Amino acid sequence: MAIISYMALFLLSLQPFLTFTVAFDCTIQPIYIDIHKRAVHGTDDFEYGTFIGVGTPAQNQSLWVSLNHNETSVADQDYCNHSTLANCSSATGGFFEPDQSTSWKDTATRDSVDEDSEATDDGIYGEDKVHLYTHFFQTEPASEHVVDGMPVRVSMNGTSSPGRLGMGWASTILEKLYAQNLIASRSYSLFLGSGSDRQGGVVNGSITLGGYDASRFTGTVHNYSIVPGGSSPLRVRVAQVSLDDDSGKNQSLLGSGDFSSGFDAELSTEQYPMSLPFDVTENFKDAAGAEESNHPDGSLRLKSPFNGTLTIVLDDGFSVTLPADVMSNATGLSPVGARTKKDRAPFVLSSAWLSQVYLMVDYDSRAFHLAQAVPEAPFISMRTTCPKVVPQAYGISASKSPFSKAGLSGVVVGSVVGGLGAIALCIWIGVAFMRWRLRRSQAREIARRADESKSEFYFPEPPRIALSKQKWRKASTR
Repeated sequence: MAIISYMALFLLSLQPFLTFTVAFDCTIQPIYIDIHKRAVHGTDDFEYGTFIGVGTPAQNQSLWVSLNHNETSVADQDYCNHSTLANCSSATGGFFEPDQSTSWKDTATRDSVDEDSEATDDGIYGEDKVHLYTHFFQTEPASEHVVDGMPVRVSMNGTSSPGRLGMGWASTILEKLYAQNLIASRSYSLFLGSGSDRQGGVVNGSITLGGYDASRFTGTVHNYSIVPGGSSPLRVRVAQVSLDDDSGKNQSLLGSGDFSSGFDAELSTEQYPMSLPFDVTENFKDAAGAEESNHPDGSLRLKSPFNGTLTIVLDDGFSVTLPADVMSNATGLSPVGARTKKDRAPFVLSSAWLSQVYLMVDYDSRAFHLAQAVPEAPFISMRTTCPKVVPQAYGISASKSPFSKAGLSGVVVGSVVGGLGAIALCIWIGVAFMRWRLRRSQAREIARRADESKSEFYFPEPPRIALSKQKWRKASTR
């Protein structure tokens, strides 16, 4: 009975693992969406963003990935008639006509998930089919994942680009994909690339929903905690900002003021130039020869060509260097934005910084990870994000055990198999112990009778039961 009780307690101890396995099916493959310039609905301009269609038939959009916003939003066909957005017709990510979609359902009474959305523009809410296109090779047709009943905000006017794929803390698309068992967890991974007009580069990006691309980053993966609330849930501590000029001279930009020991910053894709402390910005202007410009995003302009680099080091040692082609584009704009001394807005590591970084976000574990990006990977290696499992770059996990390779599901399977093995071992030990006690009891009884009768006789040892050796085949995973 004691053995049975221990077995029951052990099985109860496995319940949390078994429940976790049901909640997160880590066998579901992630959804890969490329980010590049393409034709979009309602304009002849090619726009840079995620390859997504909305409605039936699909109206193609190039939506910008937003780390701060939660909603997926598109521009109404008349948006530019009521907007002050610069170069509006080529900056919205496409246009959407609800009355041209047979699957559109108006939900005007729905409350906004983004607290500040009503303060920036007017819009209507509805639900529609959203087509997530996977386009591995531009010479081949794209495949698609269709999300039914996806909440969509149609912006009617505003001052900023409305075409957003909201990936914030309460992302509606992650919630919908997870609810429809299209992704294993509420997670995503992002490489922005450099193909937007402001960036001026040619490298395309990608976003992986419910997983990551193991070939798109390299080196050590750095881990951070997500802090819900505020303008961004992704926050880091900057320990150093330094400038290297073309002569090899290295200069710290922190100075000796209030931020000499570093500062806290948010990660954001809402702006291209970084927003650094006033003292740091002034030191950058002096060292690089920068001045304010009239560019709409507030980027500082370099007075003369600059062939140096800018390095930002976080407090855990993660270092990101912005190369010379990011430091100054053809128009002389820098990746650092102007800032006044009275400005109290958060400090921001923006799209310029993220263009060199691979970002992996796992909301279910309240964690995000940063690694050095591989801008032009020779192939794609998609892997599922299992909660509480740190992503690994391509090739690193090859030395792990088969159960570890399978992520959390492998860990759970390993725990269950190991637990069953422990149960079998306990049973074997219990049986052996009972046999030993039986043999000792029999021996005592024989000795007692021998003493009473004063006679000798032979009592054979109880036969031993040979336990057959099981041959276990090592588990393997793909």
